[in-house]
Amino acid sequence: MKAGILAAGRGERLQSAANPLKPLAKVHGRTLIEHVLHSLGQAGVSEVVILINQDSLAVREQIAPLTWPFPMHWIVKTTPSSMHTFLHLVETLATDGTDGPFLLSTVDTITQPQTYSRFLRAAHAAGAADVTLALTSPGEDEKPLLARLAPDESRVVALGSSASPSEFATAGIYLVRASILREAEAARNDGLTALRMFLGRLLDRGYRIDGIPIARSIDVDRPADIATAEAFLRSAQS
Repeated sequence: MKAGILAAGRGERLQSAANPLKPLAKVHGRTLIEHVLHSLGQAGVSEVVILINQDSLAVREQIAPLTWPFPMHWIVKTTPSSMHTFLHLVETLATDGTDGPFLLSTVDTITQPQTYSRFLRAAHAAGAADVTLALTSPGEDEKPLLARLAPDESRVVALGSSASPSEFATAGIYLVRASILREAEAARNDGLTALRMFLGRLLDRGYRIDGIPIARSIDVDRPADIATAEAFLRSAQS
């Protein structure tokens, strides 16, 4: 199982003098990227590809020397959108002709320990979807990507505004097959500017998208989210 981390966003809302780079913002004693890397290690991934932007070389300098249970590969590329980051990671992971699935995560996802492992087990049990989304409660996310499932199924039937109201929103963890790359060139040429738009395109074009509800997760976008995430992790350990 190969994995990738989307860490190319600038994260202006989270920047501070102490943590100018979002992946290095600390939550409960660890940087955001370390939380994700530890979760991937618990899930037993064989290698990890991390995409950072050209202004974030300090992330590689701080994280690469640490000891991890898998080899890490770094891509330094300033991408125009989350969709471009996502597609570039999948293309890199599939370079050797492997169809996947690949485990991808945003760098700002905070969850309970073992959540990634449980998500993987549930996704494999559900079947061979083109994309499997980890789902959580919309919570206090400013712009949640809502998802609606078919009754008594894991199949996603609506995303975004067409899924409203819904008890589920995407949690920033994805299991992805290389089959989605058939839509990559057209999506770029059509000027899609966000990952949520690309996922909607896949659903509209008949690709199989599943959703797996997971334990609560927190998307750390703002300074206030750090306190929320720290309280969440403390309660998970108690």
